[in-house]
Amino acid sequence: MFEPIETERLRIRDVVLSDRDAFYAYMRREDYWRHVPIEPPTTAWVETLVRNCIQAQDRDPRTHYFLAATLKESGTVVGEGILRIENFHHGQAEVGWGVDNGLIGRGLGTEIGRAMLQLGFSLGLHRLYARCRVQNTASLRIMAKLGMSEEGTLRENVNARGEWWSSAQWSVLRPEK
Repeated sequence: MFEPIETERLRIRDVVLSDRDAFYAYMRREDYWRHVPIEPPTTAWVETLVRNCIQAQDRDPRTHYFLAATLKESGTVVGEGILRIENFHHGQAEVGWGVDNGLIGRGLGTEIGRAMLQLGFSLGLHRLYARCRVQNTASLRIMAKLGMSEEGTLRENVNARGEWWSSAQWSVLRPEK
């Protein structure tokens, strides 16, 4: 069972079915999905996402964490944290975050990112990395704030909505934290 992570302002916990509408409320807006290689989310897509996340919670070993980031004071869902373990033996995972764009610029993405690093390293992982579209300056700033090192650019590695996107990749090793 995953124990929620408490940060200064957030409680990051497993997704529950009732989170569906809150996720859809911010994920449907273009300012959320513009730099994410998905089609514009529909209610059905978010419903499937939430159900798949709930199913992943019971896998042993658990390799996918898609978590709801909620404000401690109100319980309102304001974003998500992601940890996708590629290989336990090699100790690697991808981390990610998303924030309701109405709350951008308040440091919540960085807070979620720190929590995802904490989770990954607490699971004994050695190397955590993040990728984003090279035009996603907000995520690039967060990676730098998290103390990640830029590894390079993956050229045209994602085909999203009929375009080839290049991704920036950054990482951090456990001994560096």
